[in-house]
Amino acid sequence: MSETTVAWVGLGRMGVVMAGRLLAADTPLSVWNRTAAKCAPLVELGATQLHSVADAASSDVVFSMVLDDGALAALHDPATGLFSGPPAQRSVRVWIDGSTVSPVAAETAAAAAAAAGVAYVSAPISGNPGVVESGNAIFAVSGDPAALDTAEELCLRIGRLVHRVGSRAEANVVKLCTNALLAVTMQTIAEIAVLADKVGVSRAALMGFVNESAIGSPFSRYKTANMVELEFPTTFTAQGQRKDIRLALELARQAEVPMPVLSETEVAFSRLVGSGLGEGLDFATLVLNAARDAGHTLQPEELT
Repeated sequence: MSETTVAWVGLGRMGVVMAGRLLAADTPLSVWNRTAAKCAPLVELGATQLHSVADAASSDVVFSMVLDDGALAALHDPATGLFSGPPAQRSVRVWIDGSTVSPVAAETAAAAAAAAGVAYVSAPISGNPGVVESGNAIFAVSGDPAALDTAEELCLRIGRLVHRVGSRAEANVVKLCTNALLAVTMQTIAEIAVLADKVGVSRAALMGFVNESAIGSPFSRYKTANMVELEFPTTFTAQGQRKDIRLALELARQAEVPMPVLSETEVAFSRLVGSGLGEGLDFATLVLNAARDAGHTLQPEELT
């Protein structure tokens, strides 16, 4: 499918690097974003800028990466969305969405796509912009079986691995469950870092041991610099992570699955957002809130 044309819709922090990976793989690419100026870096790399979201439907494949359920719904609005133009001008056959949204939002989008004669695939991505840029992101995909090969081919131009998990919105469930685990893990790391520091053990020593233990992971190793140096360049904001927690909790409510640990984690994230300590920073700033709760002041350390 080397000549398949792709229209990319949504150029936020993740979307721009994902689209850039497609360009680097010589994928014929056009781009659209509500804030048109965000298209400029990709246009400089060879992408074609679209004038409206409906213009994206003139490509073979639309790949979207948007903020939330509302933004996804806007993409299939009958009056202004992807399918609002004359049918004769539409050649799109597959719509792939990489956003972290609810299963209900994904299924509604899939129904709108099917009504327009387009196959829909949920393809939420796991990985921050740096991980995407290095080619190490992974995808969960589900949806119309006829379009999964196309989705996998494109996703492998962006990341390193694709997991096929179903024929409906299963991929969205997988992503919400994964992000729920991520949030709980981050809160726990923040709490143990404060505990160790307050009783006189360096955070660098603690994290060095944790990272080599059975509970260590790529995530704990990646967040070690945040915990030790107390610098928080943004990979994912507390507001964004809280949005995903709330989506997971709503799914749990619908399924009658109690999630007391995740519920408490949502409170921790809400307190962080309300405190302003993490404003414009990474969600690892949970450690600052944990320290304040403990009546303790953290000082930056050097990584060892």
